[in-house]
Amino acid sequence: MRISWLGKPQLSQPVSVVMATGMAVLMVAVITSIMVFGTYTRRVRVHGAVVPSGGAIHIFAPRTGRILSSMDENVPIKIGDRLATIGTDTTSASGETELVVKDQLLQQIAELEKAIVRRRHLNQVEKQGLEDQHRAVAQELLHIKPQLEQTEEYLSVLKSRSDKYRKLISQGIAVERTFETAQESFMQVRQEATSLQRQRTQLEGRLAEISTKLAGFDASADLASGELRQRIATMKEQLAQSEARRSIVVTAPVGGTVAAVFSHVGQIVAAGSPLLSILPEGKNMEVHLLAESRSIGFVREGQSVMLRYAGYPYQKFGQYPGVVTNVSRVTLRQEEAELDALAAQPKPGAALYRITVVPNHPTINAYGKVETLRAGMRVEADIFLDTRALYQWVLEPFYSLRGRAT
Repeated sequence: MRISWLGKPQLSQPVSVVMATGMAVLMVAVITSIMVFGTYTRRVRVHGAVVPSGGAIHIFAPRTGRILSSMDENVPIKIGDRLATIGTDTTSASGETELVVKDQLLQQIAELEKAIVRRRHLNQVEKQGLEDQHRAVAQELLHIKPQLEQTEEYLSVLKSRSDKYRKLISQGIAVERTFETAQESFMQVRQEATSLQRQRTQLEGRLAEISTKLAGFDASADLASGELRQRIATMKEQLAQSEARRSIVVTAPVGGTVAAVFSHVGQIVAAGSPLLSILPEGKNMEVHLLAESRSIGFVREGQSVMLRYAGYPYQKFGQYPGVVTNVSRVTLRQEEAELDALAAQPKPGAALYRITVVPNHPTINAYGKVETLRAGMRVEADIFLDTRALYQWVLEPFYSLRGRAT
C-alpha cells in the first residue's frame, strides 16, 4: 500500500474507567480512615522554672526606707543570716534625727557609767573611813573601861575612908579638917568616874552608830548604783528602739539559696515591697509554669506535660514527662510572677496564671550520669490539652457556628 512505509496504524486506548474509579475510591478510603482514626492532640507551650515543693519563700520590706545592704543572688544562706538592712531614719535641720538621738543617748550612758565608777570609788573611801572610825572608837572604848573600873574601885575606897572619918569625928577622935579633905577627894574622884562613865556611854553609842552604818553600807551603795544602772538600762532600751527606728535588719527565716533580688542598695522601698526570694533546701522539686489567660482555658489537673530543661537541650537529652497537679484560678500580680523567678517573659500587663507540675522523674540522665533537678532551672513545657479525631478538628468551625446559632 502507499502508506505502508509509515508502519501499521495504532489507536491509543485511555485508562480504564474501572481502574480510575478504583484508585479514586482507594484514595477516598485512605483519607477517610485517616480522618476517622487519625488523632491530633492540642497543646499549649509555656515557660517556667524548677522550684522547691511549695514554691519559693518571698521576703518583703517590713517598713518604708532605703536599702543599705542586700544579699546577692545565688548565695547559700542559713537560718538567721542577714539578708538586707533597711534605713528608716528621717532628716531634720540637725541631721539624721535618730542619729542625733543615738549620739545623745550614748553620751548620757557614758556619763552614767563614769558616775558609777566615781560612786564605786567614793563608796570604797567612805567605807574605809567608817571602818577606821569603828576601830578607833572600839580601841578608845577598850582603854576607857579599865580606867573606869580603877576609878570606881578608888571611889569605893575613898567612900569607905570618908565614912570612917565621919564616924571618928562623931567620937571626937579625928579632926574636922581630915574629914573634909577625904570628902573632897571622894567628890573629885566621883566626878572623874561620872565623866568616864559618860565618855563610855558616848563611845558605845558612837560605836553602835558606826556599826549600823557599816551593816547597811553595802546595801545602800548597791541601791544607789542600782538606780544608776537602771537609768543606763532604760537609756540602752531607748537606744535599741532608736536603732530599730533608724534601721531594720531582715534575716533569713529558712536555709536555702537566694533565688532573686528585687531591691538593691540605695533603692527606696515601700512597706510590703518584695526584697528577695529564697529557695528552701531539703524539699522535693516541682515545676512552676506561667501561662497567659489565652492559654489557660483548657488546662486541667491530671493533664500530661512534656518538660524541656534549659540546661539540658532536649535535642540531646530528650524530654521528660510530668503531670499537672494544680492550676491557679486567680491571676497573679506582676510582682508575684517575678518573685517566682520564672522565665515566662509575658507581655507587659498580661494576666498570668500559675500551673504546678510534678515531674515523673526528679532526675535527668546526662552522659550516663543521673543529675538531680536543681531549684532555679529554667523550663519550657508543652501541656497536652485534649486529643480528638482529625475529622472533629476539621468540623470544629461548624460546631462553633452551630453553638453560636443556638
